[in-house]
Amino acid sequence: MKNITIKSLREKQKDKSEISEEFFNKPKNEISELLEQPYKPKRIKRISSIILFILFVFFVGGTGGILIDRIILPSALIKYPELKQYEFLKRVNEGTTVVEIIKEIKISEDGAMVEAIKKVSPSVIEVLEFSNKNNSIYKGTGTILTSDGLIIVSTESITPNKTEEENPVIKVKLKNGKVYETILVDIDLSTGLAIIKIEELNLPVIPLTDSENIQLGEKIVIIDNSVVSDIVSKFIDDYVSFDEQKRAEEKGTTAKTQLRIKTVNSLKNYFYGSPVVNLKGEIIGISQGGDMFIPTNEIRGFIELAMDKEK
Repeated sequence: MKNITIKSLREKQKDKSEISEEFFNKPKNEISELLEQPYKPKRIKRISSIILFILFVFFVGGTGGILIDRIILPSALIKYPELKQYEFLKRVNEGTTVVEIIKEIKISEDGAMVEAIKKVSPSVIEVLEFSNKNNSIYKGTGTILTSDGLIIVSTESITPNKTEEENPVIKVKLKNGKVYETILVDIDLSTGLAIIKIEELNLPVIPLTDSENIQLGEKIVIIDNSVVSDIVSKFIDDYVSFDEQKRAEEKGTTAKTQLRIKTVNSLKNYFYGSPVVNLKGEIIGISQGGDMFIPTNEIRGFIELAMDKEK
């Protein structure tokens, strides 16, 4: 057992007093700092931190979800259509992002259509029938093929409505209002188209394009005095006109099949001979009225033959 003396007790008490004195002297500066700051319990700080963290997670997660749902997934579905087989991705494709993309495409197509019409309209002419009394009747539409006056029209447009009292004359009217008498150059009975000529130079011309490039679902424009937009819906590669079939039967031969392109809507017959153009403002065919038109590759040979006759 350790001996306890008065001296040891005094030393022990002295050590305690020094510790107490140090304790009471040390925090003077710290106490003044505490008085300047409001009291914040640690529990409130912890709750605030948790709330801020939750809000941050929701913000980041929500933003990421919107980016994925509205931009990344729809873009992926457009680029990789095979992903649509998954039901949850298919529903994504039905969201508003796709609608916005379709709207942007439609706006772009509408702008291209306006430009195509502006480009083509100067080359579209009216076919008129003038009587001896100088009265005119609208017969149809034609398209200027060459700057020196070759024009493609429907045979119906250049067939006069002859009577015993009158001998009507077929003329054409350009967009500038000038009227010209016509000369018949060539007729293609299999298509019902004809080439006529007027005596004029430096006429506006629409370029012919390769009709092999036409695609199903392509937006097209058909022009006469009015303008009709339509969509390619079908290719018919065994088409034979009624007149051609009848002539072949009379000769005991087989009628040559032709390519026709069908549209979604059916037009009135007075569109026969009207130019059909793509959104680049290029001729891709000639309307036969109804819901079909003749592609340029089917009539290119006829046009070239007519040009050769003019030389």
